[in-house]
Amino acid sequence: MKNKVLFLLLTLLASAWLPACHRDDGKTIISGIVTEYGTGKPLDSVKVYVQCSNSSFFGPQQQGNLIETLLTDNNGRFYREYIEKDFCNAAYLAFYKPGYHFITDIDINTDGNNFDIVLDPEAWLKIKTVPDGGIDHLFVAGNFWGGSGIEIYASEGVKERLFPTKGNREMIIRWGLWVQNGQVTQDTVYLPAHDTTTHIIHY
Repeated sequence: MKNKVLFLLLTLLASAWLPACHRDDGKTIISGIVTEYGTGKPLDSVKVYVQCSNSSFFGPQQQGNLIETLLTDNNGRFYREYIEKDFCNAAYLAFYKPGYHFITDIDINTDGNNFDIVLDPEAWLKIKTVPDGGIDHLFVAGNFWGGSGIEIYASEGVKERLFPTKGNREMIIRWGLWVQNGQVTQDTVYLPAHDTTTHIIHY
């Protein structure tokens, strides 16, 4: 009796697990447009990787398989129709173009797969500190890598640091004495795409 109950439970769970790219009409359509952050211009020749997960509902997570690589057209658009009713348990997309930050794990679902994808262009920020104001020890803080956190570093003397980051946006840089409750100066720097911006801090 115990084994029958367990079998029934597993059957119900399995039937509730719908493949991510399953459609009743037997087709899975993937379409969308890829644009550049900050300008909104469409990006051509973006590689769209269609990937399929090998993991099952009751099995371990495994590395996905590449099904196909699509390219966006001159208008930044891509389109693909898959006839297979169940072409995988869970499918997802990744996007890449040289000079732009990679985007991964865009899930394909059953309700519609028309995507608006915005790629962040690469940029570089060079910070140079010049101690010409009699201060010995300086802190510099900012979202230098373009991620989710703020980095703080110390600078003594004439120093340069180069940060790969995201372009077409402003970055706030805070700096001041490396002492508690010291005065903080805030600079705003615009970072154009695909270029290196140098910001000099005199202290």
